[in-house]
Amino acid sequence: MTKTDRDTLRSLHGRKKWEHIWAYYKLPIAIVLIIVYILGYAAYRHVTKKEDVLYLGLVNITAGSDLTEQLTTGFAEAQGLTKKQQVDLLSGLLLSESESAEEQYVYASEMKLLGAVSAQRLDVVLMDEYARDRLLADDYFLDLRTLDASFHELSGLNAGGTVLDISDTPFVRQAGFSGKVYLGVVQNAPHPERAAAYIHYLFQR
Repeated sequence: MTKTDRDTLRSLHGRKKWEHIWAYYKLPIAIVLIIVYILGYAAYRHVTKKEDVLYLGLVNITAGSDLTEQLTTGFAEAQGLTKKQQVDLLSGLLLSESESAEEQYVYASEMKLLGAVSAQRLDVVLMDEYARDRLLADDYFLDLRTLDASFHELSGLNAGGTVLDISDTPFVRQAGFSGKVYLGVVQNAPHPERAAAYIHYLFQR
């Protein structure tokens, strides 16, 4: 700001002074405001960003609010996780040939599921019998017994050790599903140890 500019500002008062500032300096003011916004937004994102410690997918099943809370926040609390750590839930996935299922929605669900697996954003899958058979045929799941030797003793485990019937676990039983509910852990799960802990969580409650 030159001496002339400073003298001009001193001679102006009130609204005229602000109009003069805006007329001659709106570009640098706008730049400063944009920089402040970007820095503030970046700081906010850093403070509020949460770490996904487990990726959970629901396929062909729908969980009510109570069950969703138990499957996500309940597990986080049981693990003693911090408020910045969370279970990331991927719900609304439909792999079904029922008359009520729209073909485009089923296709979109298949693509979303495949994308999550490819991006290593899926650990544990809870599903119905139809989804179990579809995903088993595509070799989605690892042998759960490789996660924890004690899983050999689980009565709901299939012959290959890749899918576990969790219908009689407390949370699932209380939810009142009409059919069986199964659990699998995908082959390239990014959090296998946490997936094993999740299975223990379901059976210990």
